Amino acid sequence: MVSYFENIPQPISTDDVYKSIKKRILKLDLEPGQKVSENQMCQEYNVSRSVIRTVFTRLNQLKLVEVYPQRGTYVSLIDLDHIESLLMLRTAVEKEVLYEMFCKLGKADRMALVERLEENLNRQKKYDNYKNYEIEFQNLDSEFHKILLDSVKRYKLLELLNDQMVHIARWRNFNVAAEDRMHELIEEHRNIIESIRNDDLIAAQENIAKHLNTISRSNDKVKLQYPQYFIK
Repeated sequence: MVSYFENIPQPISTDDVYKSIKKRILKLDLEPGQKVSENQMCQEYNVSRSVIRTVFTRLNQLKLVEVYPQRGTYVSLIDLDHIESLLMLRTAVEKEVLYEMFCKLGKADRMALVERLEENLNRQKKYDNYKNYEIEFQNLDSEFHKILLDSVKRYKLLELLNDQMVHIARWRNFNVAAEDRMHELIEEHRNIIESIRNDDLIAAQENIAKHLNTISRSNDKVKLQYPQYFIK
């Protein structure tokens, strides 16, 4: 039996267990539709049933698990319609940020922004041939978008969606690995930078939309490949 906190001194907090199981769900180590038993989790984390029940309640509130009386707890299936709506909302936010950026920032400030984005992009290139959406690349990806939003002091807009962003994160982990999209993600970031460099707001908005809206390109294909993962 795997213990997920072998090297952490006791006692393990409920929050530690919550973060660990949540991470396993987002990475699809615990797959959509998979049953997760209280007993198994108690053994893996060496904690009481009350701790696991509290963790399952918190995960249920995020809609990452479903609790069925007399049947057990299951990792929630991926709801592509819900994720598509979240991505549409995020796309609207980032397109508006680009509009503000072109309206409020002068040429010199935009070029300084381009330099910061390019520095981030250069660090992304290390992961060009990776298959999975590695945590180090995830951090660079998040930093890339934070640089854009921070340029007009709008990053808190995404923080308002923080609880819902977990569903986008799980989808991104799945989508990148299933469709081998790491190289494509890096190229999409490059296209966004080039649009800003060329003072082309429309192209920048089109490129950010293409980068974020992955559902329409993947929907039918992934449902055929992994039907057990998705809400029908």
